[in-house]
Formats: sequence, C-alpha cells, structure tokens
Amino acid sequence: MFERIERAGQANGRVRLARGMTITPTTEDYLQAIVALIEEGQPVIGARLAERLKVSPASVSQTVERMVRLNLLEIGEGHRIRLTASGRTAADAIVRRHRLTERFLCDVLNLGWVEAHEQAHQLEHGITDLIESRISELLDEPETCPHGGPIPGNFPEGGDAAWTPVATLAIGESGTIRRIADVIEDDSELLSYCYHKNLRPGVPFRVAEQGPEDVVLLEVEAQTVALSGHLSQHVLCESA
Repeated sequence: MFERIERAGQANGRVRLARGMTITPTTEDYLQAIVALIEEGQPVIGARLAERLKVSPASVSQTVERMVRLNLLEIGEGHRIRLTASGRTAADAIVRRHRLTERFLCDVLNLGWVEAHEQAHQLEHGITDLIESRISELLDEPETCPHGGPIPGNFPEGGDAAWTPVATLAIGESGTIRRIADVIEDDSELLSYCYHKNLRPGVPFRVAEQGPEDVVLLEVEAQTVALSGHLSQHVLCESA
C-alpha cells in the first residue's frame, strides 16, 4: 500500500526555473499532496488531488497545467500525474522543510501534534535553506517528523521498507508503531486521537482483537485502544 519515492538530487535543493516563473505556496502544497498520495500507493489523478486539497477539480486542472509548464509534472496514461526529476527535487525540499519545522515546533517549542502540523504549514513556505539547515543541525539531523514521516535528506534510503499498516497484522501479533500517515495528519480530530491514545512512533503494541467493520483493538501500554478500519490502514508499524 505504502510506497517509497526514489529521490532525485539533493533533498534540500532548489529547482531553477525560467525567468518569471516561480514555485508558489500553492504549488508547494500540491507537491506535498502528490508525495503523500505516492507514499500511500494511491493513484495520483486530479480527483484525488481535489479531495486531498479540498479544492475544485477545475482548480486542480489549472494548477496541474501550470506545473507541467514549470516542468514539475508530466501527465501519463490514464491521466496519471507524475513528478519529473525537477518535481521530485522540489517536492523533497518542501516535504523536508515541513517535517523539520514540525519537529522543531514539537521538540523545542513543546507544541502538540495538531498545533505543530498546522503551524508548520504556515511557516514552511518562508523557510530559507540556511534556516532549514540550522534547524536540522540543532535537532541533530532527525530522521523523521514527530508523526514518523521520513525527512528527505536525513532518513536512510529504504529505512521504511518493513513498515506496514496495522490492519495487516493478525490477532496476537505484536509490533512497534513507526508512522502516522499524512492523510491522518490532515485530520486534526484523528491526529489528536492518536496522540492522546499513545499511538506514537516507537510505542510497542499487540493486536488484541478484530471487530466488525474492520475495527482493530490494540493493547498499548496496558490500555486497549480502538482503531477504525480507516485509521488502522494509515497507522504504520514494524512487526515484531
């Protein structure tokens, strides 16, 4: 379900565009959404982007056309949207800034998960390469954001190969939570639920029961935590 993206160039590199052409905050939001869909193994098509970004299909079409002209995207068979080499570099750059900013806000300013995610989205577009590198140095080159999202340039290639959705484990199996997927990060209620129920990277658990409608019950540090079918598909773990 979840896939890795082959990285192109330096994760924190800037893409050079023709004179008069710029990567706007909106373009960066689209790049982040495309990365999230790729990592989740979802088809990157206009309808999915519209759903993820909560915009109209017409708006998606206009922005995607502009990104094609910028040589950030290309359209393949079945209207599938793909990142070009320049697009991958630009996508890595904005994903890196977002996840480093989240880590800084949580670890240094003690913000909660929801607040850090929302504030990082506001701050990431204005962070320079210098500030980005200083944040990474200050935090000792962290490999993931607070929710476990790999930070391009810091996370080892293939380091998430063994991560799998909690939903794939059988009753009685144990594992360690590794990541809360981006689609859950964008839902403040679910993200807050994960935080308060200690569904956090590095926390061990055991699958206690599987209920109707794909509900999964986990034993997490002597407590029973219920995950809906949707949530169990987007909480990634490493099986024991």
